[in-house]
Amino acid sequence: MKKMRNFVWTALCLLATCGAFVACDDDDNDDWLDDSGSKVELPGRRAYILYEGTMGGDNSGLAFYAPDGNADFIRDIYQYQNGKKLGDTGLAMAEEDDYIYVVVSGSKYIAKLNAAGVEQCRHTFEDTPRHVDVENGYVYVTQYGGRVSKLDRNTLDEVDAYEGDDTCLEGIVECGGRLYVANTYRYDETGAIVYNSEVLVLNAGTMDLESKIAVAANPERLWEDDGKIFLISRDVYDSSTWEKTTRNQLQIIDPYKNNSVTKVTEATKLAEGEDGLLYLVDTDTDNSFFTYNVNTGQVGHSFLNNAPDELSSEVIYLLEVDDETGDIYIGTSDYVSEGTIYRFDRYGTFKEKFPAGGINPNSMLFID
Repeated sequence: MKKMRNFVWTALCLLATCGAFVACDDDDNDDWLDDSGSKVELPGRRAYILYEGTMGGDNSGLAFYAPDGNADFIRDIYQYQNGKKLGDTGLAMAEEDDYIYVVVSGSKYIAKLNAAGVEQCRHTFEDTPRHVDVENGYVYVTQYGGRVSKLDRNTLDEVDAYEGDDTCLEGIVECGGRLYVANTYRYDETGAIVYNSEVLVLNAGTMDLESKIAVAANPERLWEDDGKIFLISRDVYDSSTWEKTTRNQLQIIDPYKNNSVTKVTEATKLAEGEDGLLYLVDTDTDNSFFTYNVNTGQVGHSFLNNAPDELSSEVIYLLEVDDETGDIYIGTSDYVSEGTIYRFDRYGTFKEKFPAGGINPNSMLFID
């Protein structure tokens, strides 16, 4: 009997050991990733680049890139996997539980993709969708016309919505059960742009408007990290002369201090690093790369050490950080040809550059 117990114990240990080896094999596709319907075998660590294409050109796409260098680059994995184009102006995407949600603004829909880029379902809007956040089983999508849709994460069926004024809503994030929505601008009776200066605060459960936060004019993009919300308000132009009157402005909203707003610095692009460090780019003049430490309030020097010379003058369209490795990715555009992605390690040392897949690469996400 003792020998039998020893045999069973040894077998269980061996089984556990074998399981550990399988779980730690990063070269294989992770078992828990949904790659059903995929026409190509993909590695466990993967990245996707969304590019807008040109407005009205029906040439948006989703590129696949292997950060570990163990698979070929695919310029449009969405078309490869689904046998159709993504559509007009792929504007934003979000990820939760290894599913990807892509907003195609010009074509007026949002699609849910599995981890291999295979479309699972979609939801079509009457108004133009803009940005997306996925939290707690729901997908929240802002639209022009003052609407925010609350969709079921699995089916993309609409379960509730906020119906606001006829205004243009852009960025959205969830924090502490509330949605923070950038109320960007509206058109007056003559068709001229009137810039708004507020962020709407909605109850994520009821979709009711709770309050409005006064911010710099033309608020557009929002990020959330560690209980704080980061907002960039875009340049404001005089509608009669098209002269710039205010510049891009980074602000921090603190939900735990009565939604207080702190103006930080001029910035155009933002990516979140570790331990409260933000990577920032100011593109209003020559491109300026610098950091901001949320914990200390200190503005730091450039986070790039040996950047290629062309980055000082090219249009910066994308800034992302791989939260697994800390690598920094910068995407450029000339608005008419395929963009370029520059990759740096977490210390700002240049590693490589590669094609973005299409025109105007605007965002990048990582799955592992």
